[in-house]
Amino acid sequence: MSDCVFKKNFPVFLVAAFLAFTTVSCEVFVEFGLKDTTQELYDARIPRLGPYNTLPGILPGYQINDPAYRYLINFYSNNRCVGSYYAADTLNYEVEGTWSLPKHDVLRIDLDEYVDGDFLMIKLEKDIFYLSTDYNHIEAFQADSVEFQMYIRRHH
Repeated sequence: MSDCVFKKNFPVFLVAAFLAFTTVSCEVFVEFGLKDTTQELYDARIPRLGPYNTLPGILPGYQINDPAYRYLINFYSNNRCVGSYYAADTLNYEVEGTWSLPKHDVLRIDLDEYVDGDFLMIKLEKDIFYLSTDYNHIEAFQADSVEFQMYIRRHH
């Protein structure tokens, strides 16, 4: 009898499973909440150079753990993003780029001369995310692709 009930309700089960899967798939995007937010890039690494934050070498005068020195990324709902580097609380420069989510946990971003790739997103804490890719195009280094890792957090 229970086998018959399962067969009879199988279409309902499929719909429920599909909804559960799509809800979980969208969860990363909802939790990440990129649209219309500002994120701070506070650590960027090129693993082949060692376990070092490369921001001091990339951004003029950048000071690690000093809130007066920050690289902010504004993600807009039209898939446009703007990167702004503040040094000693003064806007040093600003660049425009694009972003999209080709998969629920992959951020495609092309911003500045250092970030151009598809980054796997992993939530580390409530507002902190780890982004990594094996193929990031860095114009400044004239490298076709390099492994690159970034840590970002929601800027409040």
